[in-house]
Amino acid sequence: MHNFIFLYYGFLTILTQLVAFRELSVLFYGNELFLGTFLSSWLFWAGLGSLLPRRLLKKEHSAAACFSYAFLAISLLFPAVILLIRASKGAFAFGEFIGPAGTTLYTFSVMSLLCFLIGGQFSLACEVASGKMKKDISMGRVYLCEALGAVIGGVLFTYVLIGSVPTFIIALALSLGCIFISLGLSMKKISAGKILLILAVLAILFINFKIEPAVNRIEWKRYQFIKQKEARNNTLSLVGLGSIKNIFVDGMLSASFPNPEGYESPAHWPLLASGEPSNILIMGDASLGVLKEALKHNPKRIDYTVLDESFINLLKPYLEDEDISALKNPATHIHYVDSRIFIRNNENRYDAVIVNIPEVPNLKANRFYTKEFYNQIKSILKPSGIFALSAASSENYLSMRTRMFNASVYRTLKSVFKAAEVIPGDTITFLSSPSAIDMQKDTILGRFNERGIFSHYFIPSYIEYKLEPRRRVELKKLLEETKGAEINRDFRPTTCYYFTNLWLNKFASPLGYLTWGIFIIIAALTIFNKRRSLSFSGVRKEAVLIFVLGFIGIKLELILLLAYQIISGYVYWQLGMLFASFMSGLFLGSLSGNQFKRASRQRHFIFMVILSLIIAGLSVCAAYLLPQLLYLSTVQNIIIFTALLTLIGAVVGAAFVIAGFLISEEEIMAKAGSLYAADLWGSALGAILSTNFIVPIFGILGALNFSSVIALAGLAVFLILSRKAGI
Repeated sequence: MHNFIFLYYGFLTILTQLVAFRELSVLFYGNELFLGTFLSSWLFWAGLGSLLPRRLLKKEHSAAACFSYAFLAISLLFPAVILLIRASKGAFAFGEFIGPAGTTLYTFSVMSLLCFLIGGQFSLACEVASGKMKKDISMGRVYLCEALGAVIGGVLFTYVLIGSVPTFIIALALSLGCIFISLGLSMKKISAGKILLILAVLAILFINFKIEPAVNRIEWKRYQFIKQKEARNNTLSLVGLGSIKNIFVDGMLSASFPNPEGYESPAHWPLLASGEPSNILIMGDASLGVLKEALKHNPKRIDYTVLDESFINLLKPYLEDEDISALKNPATHIHYVDSRIFIRNNENRYDAVIVNIPEVPNLKANRFYTKEFYNQIKSILKPSGIFALSAASSENYLSMRTRMFNASVYRTLKSVFKAAEVIPGDTITFLSSPSAIDMQKDTILGRFNERGIFSHYFIPSYIEYKLEPRRRVELKKLLEETKGAEINRDFRPTTCYYFTNLWLNKFASPLGYLTWGIFIIIAALTIFNKRRSLSFSGVRKEAVLIFVLGFIGIKLELILLLAYQIISGYVYWQLGMLFASFMSGLFLGSLSGNQFKRASRQRHFIFMVILSLIIAGLSVCAAYLLPQLLYLSTVQNIIIFTALLTLIGAVVGAAFVIAGFLISEEEIMAKAGSLYAADLWGSALGAILSTNFIVPIFGILGALNFSSVIALAGLAVFLILSRKAGI
C-alpha cells in the first residue's frame, strides 16, 4: 500500500509540474528560457518544504497524519493555482513581454505554497517508510518509487493526455486521486471530522469546475471569446474584435483575419523578385493569408507547412470563402510537420521560400533565423530562387537595440547567400538569393502589372515608395556598419537574445537582475549557514556534492531540452517524455545505488567520486554530440535525447542514494530532508542560472563545457571536506 502511495506521489509531482508549466507558458508566450525560472521556483520551494517536517513533528506517529492531510491540501491548491494563473492573464496587456523581475517574482509567488507542500511530502514519506522498513533504506525506497511514478506520469502525459484532455480536467483528476490517497492513509482511524473535511474539499473542487469557464473569459475581456484548443504543441485561442478574427498561440497574437495589410507584403515582395515563381514553399502556421496572395502569381505548386493540424481545424469554420478556396486549390499542398524537418526530408527545388512566423523571442522562432537554417534553405532553392523573411524594425529611426537585432539577421543572411536585399519599414523585409536580385522599380512594377495582381495595400504607389533606392542603400550601410552584431547560430542564438533585449527595453527593468542576485545570495546563505536551523550539519560534505550534482544535473537537463527544441521544434509536446527519461534515470540510478547499501563507507566514497567524474565527462561528450544531431531523423533524435537524459538522471539518482548511506541512521527524517533540500536547491540554482545567465553568455555548447568545470570544482570541495573528516 505504501509503495503505491509513494508511486502516486511521483506521478502527482511530474503531472503537476507539466500542467502548471503549460499554463504559465501561455502567460510568458511560450518562451523556453522561462522553463529555467519555473523549475527553479519549483525546486526552491520544494527544497524548503522538505526541511519543514522535522521542525513541526514532535511525535514519530504524527508523520502519517500530516502526510494524509497534506494530500488533502494539495488537492485543493492545485486547481486553485491553475485558476489563479488564468485569471491573472487579464492583468497584463496583450503583447506585453513580462520582464525578468516580473517573471521571477510572479512564478515564485504563485507556485510557493503548492511546491512547499509537495516538497514536504518527501520527508514525511521517508518518515512513514522508516516505520515499515529498515531506516537505512527508507529514503532510497521513497526516492525510487517517486522516480518510477514520475516516469509513468511523463509518458502518460506525452502520449495520452496532452492534446486530448484539458489541463484543468487533469488537475481535478489528480486532486481526486489525492483525496483517495488521504482516505487510504487514515482508513484505520478515520474520524467524523476527517469525513466532513473531505466532503468540503469535494464541494470546493466542484465549484472550481463550474467557475472555470468564467475564469477563462477574464483573459479575453477585451475580446469576444470564440474557442480555445489545447493542442499538443501549444494552446490556441480564437477571439473576435468586431469583424476581425484573431488567433493567439500561447498567449501571443499569431494572425488576424481578414488583414490584407499584414499578409500582402510578405507574399508579393519575394514573388515579384522572382522571374517565374512556379514552385513555392511557405512556412508558418499563420500563413493562410500569404497562401491566398501567393496563388495570385499562378504557381504550379505551393507547399505549405503547418506544425499542428489543430491550427487549421480551429480556423476553418470562421474563414472567408476565399481563404477556404486557397486551402482547396489544386496547387496547394499542406504538410503538418515542423518546417525544418520538412526541409531536411525534401528533395524539391523552389523558386521562392517564404518564412512567415510571429516575432516571439523564443528558441522555437529563432530556429528560422540561424546560419544552419539558411544553409538548409539554400540547398532547396533554385540558382535564382528567392528566400524571404521579415523582422521587427522601425520605419525611420533604429535604436541601438533594434539595429543590433536587424544587423544580426542581415549578417547571418550575408554569411550564406550571395545577395541580400532589405526593404525598410516597421517590419523590415529581407530578400536573399544564391544569385543577384533585381529590385529595380521598373522590373517589380512590370511583373506586378503583367501578372494582373489585385491587392488592397500592395499597390504601385506603395511599391515605388518602398523601393526608393536611397532609403534601402542607407539601411544596408547602417546594418553593415553596426558593430558587435554576431552571426546567429543554432547553438548560440544571439538573434534571439537581441530580440529579447529589444522587448525587455520596452517592458522590463534592471531590477530583474537584482531580483536574481538577491535570490542567489539568500539561497546560498540558507544552505550553508551552520548557525541557522536549516543547515546541513552532520552531512555537510555529502550535501555539498549533492548540491553540485543537482546543479549540474538540472543544468544538463535544461540545456538538452533547449537543444531538442532547436533541433526538432517539438519540445512542448515531448516535454513529458523527456522529463520521464530523466526520472527513469533517477529510478534506475536509485535502484543501482541501493545494491551497494552493504558496501563500506570507503567504497561509497569512491562511488561518489566516480559519479562526479562521469557527470563531468557527459557534459563534454554532449557538447561534441549536439551539432551532429541536426541532420538526424526525428526518431533518431528522440532515442538519443532520451538516452542522454536517462544517463544523466541515473548518475544523479545513484549519487543521491549513495550519499544517503554516508549519513547516520539517526533522525532519518531530518537527514533525508537536508539531503533532499541540497539536491533540490542545487537544481533550483542551476535552473535559474542556466537559462537566464549561463546559456545567454556561453551559448548551448559553451554552457555544457562550463558544466564539466563546475562538476570538477564540486568534486574538489567534496574531497577536501572528506579529508578533513578523516575518510
